[in-house]
Amino acid sequence: MSIDVRQFEAGDCESVRRLSGRLTEGVASWREAGAVSRAVQEWIDTSSSTDFEGAAYVATDDGDVVGFLSLSTTTHFGGEVDAYIGELVVDPATEGRGVGAHLVAAAERRARADGHRCITLTTGAANARALSFYRHLGYRDEAIELTKVLTD
Repeated sequence: MSIDVRQFEAGDCESVRRLSGRLTEGVASWREAGAVSRAVQEWIDTSSSTDFEGAAYVATDDGDVVGFLSLSTTTHFGGEVDAYIGELVVDPATEGRGVGAHLVAAAERRARADGHRCITLTTGAANARALSFYRHLGYRDEAIELTKVLTD
């Protein structure tokens, strides 16, 4: 396997959409699945559009798209502007082979070049594999969002 990371191009859109269903993994079971799927598609459409104010990358193996990452910014409540990984998705057939790590490394290089001191991301609390992956790369827990489902 030979992984190459490059900027997203318009011709990559369908390949990225094929992978996007994985972005629903780890979403809380009480969230409406259809709404989550629509939101994921909107994220992909936004971060892969020519109007996107950030960077989008694909990882390829022999020309086939096997991963996608979007990078933008977010403002921490303390006022610091951080780089922000919005989406990271890897083809299940290549998971565990360094695709995600290559994409994250590209995002980190870009964030440093843009002068950011921190890079942040959000993932589902139930997505143990993603949490383990990010922690392995040196990402640390900073905030925890809690939810209570209010039912009749």
